[in-house]
Order: sequence, then C-alpha cells, then structure tokens
Amino acid sequence: MIESESGNPLRRKLAAHVELTSGDVRELDGLAAGARRYPAQTPLLHQSDIPESAILVLDGFACRYKFLPNGRRQITAYLLPGDLFELDLDFRLPLDCALGTLTACRLALIPRPEYEDLIRRRPRIARALQMARLTEAATLREWITNLGSRSGPERLAHFLCEMLLRLRTTGLASENQYSFPITQADLADTLGMSCVHVNRVLQKLRRDGLIELSGRRLTILRPEGLKSLAEYDGSYLKPAATPLRPSSSDRPAA
Repeated sequence: MIESESGNPLRRKLAAHVELTSGDVRELDGLAAGARRYPAQTPLLHQSDIPESAILVLDGFACRYKFLPNGRRQITAYLLPGDLFELDLDFRLPLDCALGTLTACRLALIPRPEYEDLIRRRPRIARALQMARLTEAATLREWITNLGSRSGPERLAHFLCEMLLRLRTTGLASENQYSFPITQADLADTLGMSCVHVNRVLQKLRRDGLIELSGRRLTILRPEGLKSLAEYDGSYLKPAATPLRPSSSDRPAA
C-alpha cells in the first residue's frame, strides 16, 4: 500500500475540515507512535465487544461488518488510511458490528483515557472528528441507497468513484488511479453480490472502457463515464465545516 507523505493521513483528513494549529499537528503525529502491522483478514473487534481503544488506520484497508446467522458477511463501511474507529465517550455499549482488516494494515491503538484527554484538550481536533462522523453517517446512507436502488454495474461504479475521492483526500490517489488490493470476495460482501456477479460486472466495466485493473492498481479510464453510469454525486463526502477561531496561545499550522 502507498503511505501518505506525513506518515499520518489523519492529519491531512482532519485539515480538510478544520484549520489545525501546530499543537494539533503535534498531537496527531503523536497518535501514530507505536503503530503495529496486522495481516490481512485479521479480526480486530467482534460484535458485542466493548472497545477500550480507538483505532487509527495509517496504512491499508479495514472494514466494519456484520455476520448473518448463516455465516454470510455484509461489509457496512470501509476504513481507509486516515480513518478512525472512534470510541463512544458517553457510554460503554457493546458493538453492534465487527471490525477487521481487509488488507495488511498499519494501525495505531489509542487507549480510552488518552483519547478522552485529546478530545477535551484539542477543540479543533474534536470539531474535525465531529465533521468526519457526519461524513461517515452520510456515506452509510449512500451505501444503503446503492444496495437498494442501483444495478450491479451502477453499484460498482459508485463504489469505485467513492474510493477515488476518499483516497484523494489523504493523498493516496492520483487524478484517476489508486491502489486496489480488494479481493472479489470482499467486493461481493460489500456490494451484496455473488463473486460470479462481481466478476461479470468488472468485466463489463472493462469492456466498456471505463476502468483498467492491472494487478492491484485500478485506473479509471473515463472518469466522467463512470460517474455518469453511477449517477455519482460526491457532495456527501464534503460537509461544510464551521471554522474555529485560533486561541492566542496556539496559532494555525503553516
């Protein structure tokens, strides 16, 4: 996987919502200390667990998912570099989903006391994380619409457009190309299809000259064509933020 230039993509993601101070940047960079690598397909949290650490994705792809009684899995969200599995600061409720890696990942675990202290001391970081939560909720609603109202090619096209925009935010995608180490089985669990159906849809998008998938790299050959197929509107990924005024003791970072 490609890593962000700063080594901490969370910094770049939050800076898209709020102007961070130099102190904020130091705090965010400190979160990456002690990060560990985890293999692909590693369960991190199980449904009904009560987490005691926030989890920051620094490299690789992780996901939230639910298992049905028959063993089938539905992926409900992707956690990309810069994404944070947050803790509920008011309650210690059991999780209603599970969390695991899709690919090999580099993750930083932030213990609850440290996370609570960060939110209390750094209002800009707290505001930016609040904006990120709004984006995650909007993304979930878009995924529900995708699963319920779009055809197979439209679902996949929408997903690929979303991934491009999200990875661009943290500098992990070029104008139309990004690393795509996701298996067809994972895509099937994401898009509510069988592996056979996913393969057919991928082949269709290739035949139509919309995408090229070489090894673990995806190139969108006709971005406007893919967006048109999906009727893609990425505005749900860009909520408007209310700016915070810097305090006299902590100036915005350069």
